[in-house]
Amino acid sequence: MKMLKDPKAVAQLGFQAGLGFVPFGSLGYSVLKTATKDDSSPVRAAAAQKLVRDSDPRTAEALKSTVSDEKWMVRAAVLNAIAQRGDEKLLKAVEPLLDDDNDTVRFTAAGAVLRLTGSGPRPVK
Repeated sequence: MKMLKDPKAVAQLGFQAGLGFVPFGSLGYSVLKTATKDDSSPVRAAAAQKLVRDSDPRTAEALKSTVSDEKWMVRAAVLNAIAQRGDEKLLKAVEPLLDDDNDTVRFTAAGAVLRLTGSGPRPVK
């Protein structure tokens, strides 16, 4: 009942309840809540993707050190960036993630290994 005395809490409750009547509204709200949390993992994941085409050797080292990030989203993005770079020197950094706890990370690591060893599909030109 304390919540009913707090105008912000009542507005929040009304907003959440109203979203239930909008198709996919509650999904959008949960994505918004996740994105606005004090979590920088989406930013780190996006940064990894921006490093794909950077030829500086320090970039490869940064990707290699970030492959063990605590957030699965960042690990998967870094693996994807490593695979896109095609730098087989980074294969040793990828291999341990074949046993990651997260399915997405494991599958992305497997794809990266295939790409780095030349066993994966070639890009269409």
